[in-house]
Amino acid sequence: MYLYLSKILPLFVMPVGVALFLMLVAFFLLRRKRRHWASGVLGLAFVVLWVGSMPITARSLYGSLESRYPAVPVADLPQAGCVVVLGGVMEGAVPPRVDVELHESIDRVFKALEVYQAGKARFIVVTGGNQPWSKQALSEAELIRDLLLGWGVPRKSIILEGSSRNTRENAMYTRNAMSSINCQEALLVTSAAHMPRAVAAFGAAGVSVTPVSTDVRVADSGRPGVLDFLPDAGALQMTSDGLRELVGQWVYRWQGWN
Repeated sequence: MYLYLSKILPLFVMPVGVALFLMLVAFFLLRRKRRHWASGVLGLAFVVLWVGSMPITARSLYGSLESRYPAVPVADLPQAGCVVVLGGVMEGAVPPRVDVELHESIDRVFKALEVYQAGKARFIVVTGGNQPWSKQALSEAELIRDLLLGWGVPRKSIILEGSSRNTRENAMYTRNAMSSINCQEALLVTSAAHMPRAVAAFGAAGVSVTPVSTDVRVADSGRPGVLDFLPDAGALQMTSDGLRELVGQWVYRWQGWN
């Protein structure tokens, strides 16, 4: 049940979800002949959608998440027993696809490969299972393994954890995978915006990690211009992703998972 709620509840704080809810309220107000109130609520829905779609809003919100654990050069990372890379980066070849589908967060796998090739860790622990509604035959961890094998990583250097379905389970199940290779401390690779929740979850599970942030989406663009205040679909997506991550952090604190 939690897995389904974790996908549904964030909709109520995202700009599109809030705007649709306000439009629904306005509709009922119109039905009750309260046109003045309905106009005000519709105006508020417009403002929510506009502000949430502005690049300056998206960068401010998402950038605040990414700034907690800035990315560092691989050369500056310490040695560790293993590098742990979190899933959520690709999907299988479900028809009509004939190839796997890579997400924007595939940077995580590239970074794990870079860390491994730099000799910072002997093993890559891949963690990521499938959601209950997934139609994939292979777990995401297996898909990532196949990608790493194709890039030249030896099979013996890849440790799989293919049962976890969220960040908390990533941490809990990875602990056992790390024990199997006697890895006491890991280099944790995930998206910069996701890193605060991931570090907290692994810490709560008793896993010592060094954060290795990647998939940094907010770059310094200088002083804001006119276009930064105009609606943009990509900015709306980034704002929504940032709010989803904030909701996730709040839920983890509420549940005592960090």
